[in-house]
Amino acid sequence: MENFRCQCKKIVCQIEGDTIVIKCRHCKRYIYINTKGIVNIEYKLGPEGGNVSTNIVQIDNK
Repeated sequence: MENFRCQCKKIVCQIEGDTIVIKCRHCKRYIYINTKGIVNIEYKLGPEGGNVSTNIVQIDNK
């Protein structure tokens, strides 16, 4: 399992193969998001996506 961190160094989620694992910081439950493969992860400054950071993380699907 690999920790995925924000640019501010805080852990956002964990990536385990094609599954994204998120822990709720309030109730401490775990949310598992199953995917068919993660292509990349982009850092954006807002929900509209107008300002995209130059850092794009490529995910190595093993």
